[in-house]
Amino acid sequence: MQDCIFCKLAHKEIPKELSFEDDSVVVFPDLHPAKPVHLLIIPKLHISEFVSVEDPTLFSKVGTVIQKMIKEQGLTDKGYRIIANGGGAQEVNHLHFHLMGPMGKSAAV
Repeated sequence: MQDCIFCKLAHKEIPKELSFEDDSVVVFPDLHPAKPVHLLIIPKLHISEFVSVEDPTLFSKVGTVIQKMIKEQGLTDKGYRIIANGGGAQEVNHLHFHLMGPMGKSAAV
């Protein structure tokens, strides 16, 4: 989508440090992190929100990337949260998942 900030980031029209990239998913740090680790995981394809996903393999791809980021960021035993907003609750109308941590009773913040 032409005016989507996440599409521009995913397609490198706007420079941004990427934590991960493959053919269909990119990961980058949140501009305003809520936790020491706060990553955004987005599909490169513009999808407005969760209920708009038409290709079920996208969930598998995103899930695999989220698992990879949890392990790489050392959150496996420190607590983490995965959030997807939709239905107008999201600030950017491009499907994205927040991975945040450490948190919970085992978090050392």
